[in-house]
Amino acid sequence: MKTGNKYYGETGTGRGSQSRIMYDARGNRIKSDPFSNKYVRFLLIYALPYLVINGIILMLVCSQPKITVNVKDTNDYIQTDVDFTVKSLLPVKELKVSLESEPVEYEKSGSSYKCIVDKNGTFTVEAKSLNGMIRSVYTDVNQIDDSAPSIDESSIEYSRGELSFTIGDTLSGVDYDSLYGELDNGERIDLHSYDAATGSVTMLLPKTEDSLVLHYEDMVGNAGEGRVTLSVEGSDNKLSETGDASEGTGSAEEASSGES
Repeated sequence: MKTGNKYYGETGTGRGSQSRIMYDARGNRIKSDPFSNKYVRFLLIYALPYLVINGIILMLVCSQPKITVNVKDTNDYIQTDVDFTVKSLLPVKELKVSLESEPVEYEKSGSSYKCIVDKNGTFTVEAKSLNGMIRSVYTDVNQIDDSAPSIDESSIEYSRGELSFTIGDTLSGVDYDSLYGELDNGERIDLHSYDAATGSVTMLLPKTEDSLVLHYEDMVGNAGEGRVTLSVEGSDNKLSETGDASEGTGSAEEASSGES
């Protein structure tokens, strides 16, 4: 059948079932308009827009800020920089920055922030988006040296007027120039020798003394002290001034202010 420049053919898939196939003047088959199918029209006009719009709404309602925190290495063990970024699909309504629950001041540059902290603890960034969703990120700051050096009590040895022990500081290091002993009469006892690589220290004491107080600091000024009691092994007597060759042991009566 021919109508104008179009030709129509008939085909069927069963008895009494026919559908028209159209051809142009050159005999090429003309494809039917997809919108002529009611199912396609429903999918494109109703179903897809519904899914897209509701998906966007759900994304906006459930969207949370994204936070990344970077604690920088310290150069002086007194303070360190903490950088963090806050990225959010919606504007950030509220931002809280704290260290051990105390507010921390910060500088903002776009979505990046920078602050300086001078003590150890839990660093927290909490961001609240415009939709009310909250995201919190926690990071430990442990680069600040806030503790004095510590003496290894098991390393204390005393023999023939020579006192030796090991001292250490895990962050800034021991300031050996600050380390000295003080006898009960107020006399100062300086170091005889030390090995910074191992922390070993040696002092020469009068043999009439049975105790002294050690004073020491680390490289950022954290100070500590501890009293060391000197005793002769197997005897309650003090070392005599006659050069008694008996060996003794030492023990710390007072602990230092803590390890770094």
